[in-house]
Amino acid sequence: MSTRHPAFCRSASMHKNLRTALATASVTALTGGLLMVTAAPSTAAPARYADDFNGDGYRDLAVSAPGTVVAGHDQAGAVVVTYGSSSGLQSSRTQVVSQSSSAVPGASEDGDRFGGATASGDFNNDGYADLAVGTPGEDTTASPQHTGTITVLWGGKAGLAGGTILEDPPLLNLNGYGAVLTSGDFDGDGKDDDLAVASSDNSVFIYKGGTTKGGKLGGRTGFATPSLTYVNSLASGDVNGDGIDDIVAGGEDVDSRELSKQSLYLGNDSALELQYAGDVSHGQTAAVGDIDGDGYADIVTGYPIDQRSSMPGSTLGGNVSLTFGSAGGRDTSRPAVTITQNTAGIPGASETNDNFGYAIALNDINGDGKADLAVGTPYESIGAEEATGSITVIPGSSAGLAAASAYTYNQGSTGIPGAAEDGDCFGQALALADTNADGKADLAVGAPGENNNDGAVWSIKGRASGLTATAAVSFGAATAGLPTTQWPEFGVQITR
Repeated sequence: MSTRHPAFCRSASMHKNLRTALATASVTALTGGLLMVTAAPSTAAPARYADDFNGDGYRDLAVSAPGTVVAGHDQAGAVVVTYGSSSGLQSSRTQVVSQSSSAVPGASEDGDRFGGATASGDFNNDGYADLAVGTPGEDTTASPQHTGTITVLWGGKAGLAGGTILEDPPLLNLNGYGAVLTSGDFDGDGKDDDLAVASSDNSVFIYKGGTTKGGKLGGRTGFATPSLTYVNSLASGDVNGDGIDDIVAGGEDVDSRELSKQSLYLGNDSALELQYAGDVSHGQTAAVGDIDGDGYADIVTGYPIDQRSSMPGSTLGGNVSLTFGSAGGRDTSRPAVTITQNTAGIPGASETNDNFGYAIALNDINGDGKADLAVGTPYESIGAEEATGSITVIPGSSAGLAAASAYTYNQGSTGIPGAAEDGDCFGQALALADTNADGKADLAVGAPGENNNDGAVWSIKGRASGLTATAAVSFGAATAGLPTTQWPEFGVQITR
């Protein structure tokens, strides 16, 4: 049996670094050693939304529960799909998928952690969004322990059904593969059908979307990140406005060994080997979206670590930083903007171990055409309760993030279901998606520490005035259909 972690606000990052040794692949192995297969033209229109698994016109969410016991196996893991509707997310419209589900390949085993990461897209171009699920603890014949795999669950009229395990890259000492994913249109074909995966070294592999449900989809290639020793976060979006998604990769700096560097790689339509375009603000995670409405996606990084002399850019209690996008990539004419809880207009105050910026999400909450920023502070104390957590929303504007208009919610806020309790970690995971098709993004909030680490998820609806607690809903692991004999960690990650 695998060892459990202490039951107090456990961090998903504890499980990201399952690697026991760094892979030693070179750039040659990334490109020359892999066959790029060209898929036949698609005969079906791609999905309208890259996260609508049943094709009903409403965006859906996948909520990870990698600690779930399945068929008696500790931390085998599961994913709970919550389907959108005219009323938004509802606990009655959920689906639990694990490696023990019908037609899902593989088998539930101790420590697999199926659902350790997820990313969505119409990977086979059949008009239904699919879900890529990382299983970073999976053992394979390629490596003695914790090689990791990725399973694509296929969308259809009835929702997700069946799946295909993608081919792992041929790297020595591959470890924890599938712990870091993102998706998008990295080749400029107008389809959100490409999947990017970080390996256990400084490589990023891209599976190109295709028309078959094969182990390579439409082919696989990759690129190295020369400024990083290894990659532990990925985010995507069109930073330079050319119609092709770019990637922000974060990890350890190759020179200083800082665990906080974020670098921009620009996509192009000639190959799936993205080109390094400089570094953005420090941070351990990133989100991409057009905050000022100028047609170029901007980059926000979250840096939750308390200030340390060895970690440039860190501040007391954590911070978020905004780097503006432009036709050239980063807009070097506009300085980056860093916001903390001590910034004027931001609710609360910067305090030790708050972890402001642990989770971040960008989308248009109020329908004004500009992306708004949601920030999770999972270790925030509420009254005498510690590590209860809160979320802060900072609206977008033509000038950037409007700190003066920021507002906050926690489980003690009027209208938010539940109560502020020790160790809930409300805000450890965030996702912004328009789940009721009203043109305004709704906020999903994960609190994996809720109910002694069973976990729970909240949905707070977007309105023209911003997020509103009116009609906010929540449901926990048991309601979603997960066993709670151990710690399922429901809500530790939400598809983004």
